[in-house]
Amino acid sequence: MLVEADGSRQRPLKAPAGHEPVIPSFVDHVVVVAGLSALGKPLNEQWVHRVEHFSDLSGLVEGEQISTEAITRVLLNLSGGLKGIPAGAKKMCLLNQADDTQLQAQANRIARSLIPEYEAVIVASLNHGSAGATGDVKPIEEEEVLAVYEPIAGIILAAGGSDRMGRVKQLLPWRGEPLVQHVVRIAITSGLTPVVVVVGDAGEEVKNVLAGQPVILVDNPDWHLGQSSSLQVGLKALPAKTGAAVFLLADMPQIPGPLIQALKEQHAMTLSPVIAPLVDGQRGNPVLLDRKTFTDLGKLQGDKGGRGLFSKYPVSWVEWHDSTALNDVDTEEDYLRLLSEDD
Repeated sequence: MLVEADGSRQRPLKAPAGHEPVIPSFVDHVVVVAGLSALGKPLNEQWVHRVEHFSDLSGLVEGEQISTEAITRVLLNLSGGLKGIPAGAKKMCLLNQADDTQLQAQANRIARSLIPEYEAVIVASLNHGSAGATGDVKPIEEEEVLAVYEPIAGIILAAGGSDRMGRVKQLLPWRGEPLVQHVVRIAITSGLTPVVVVVGDAGEEVKNVLAGQPVILVDNPDWHLGQSSSLQVGLKALPAKTGAAVFLLADMPQIPGPLIQALKEQHAMTLSPVIAPLVDGQRGNPVLLDRKTFTDLGKLQGDKGGRGLFSKYPVSWVEWHDSTALNDVDTEEDYLRLLSEDD
């Protein structure tokens, strides 16, 4: 059953009055809609219903140009887009009327700011039957969903032993910090949330170097059973609203942040179940796995990572041409090579 809880009198934007919106307590999904045709237009009754409320929530003065920041502030406000949503209901936002490349770019910026407060942000051009940003009515065959943004977590696998290295490789110093600290920083600055670090062998030492970091530290007592056990421990620590997870290895400190961003963008545009980098023709890391794969991840056994699902799900490849993304530290020779690159 679909309920329209709050109309906007055919304006692209609206801020709710005190008695709005009227959302039944039994709903399990709430979709907050914003029309992007109002971007760049003056804050007035032509473009916004209940101008005075929108002004209060956005910080704009009536007549001032409507910006992406203003729309974001209203959508994130508990008296605005988030108002009246029942506890437990899935919060979604539809950024509609993204009818040209400029509006699509602006919509994407808004969407990134709304995650993770919203569990999904849809960027679309769904204007059939009404005038879009250009004033023209779009034929139904041109309507489309352009992107779907969801919360994407980071799971850092730092539980394995270091038999080939002979010492704890997660803690090896590089550029003044342990390797695992570099990977944590990459995950955080790439906007992965939450960031889960799975520890096992030398777990207390790894926890000590990450103390105070905004990460979730979880123990894998069965780390010796292989990488699949760490994947599953990491998955159990994720919030239910997680849309996908990027799996990173603690011994790969040179993963570029822009590569993670490329994986996230590919997921938003395609919702592919498996997204991986193709580096100089080789399959690389990290790998992004959509939540639709999580059940099968839970069935893996032994020393199998996410690549154990490549034969079951179609893989969407991201071309990447920086071969440093392939560098890991398994042996003393690998570590010396890493150090030599700084000379």
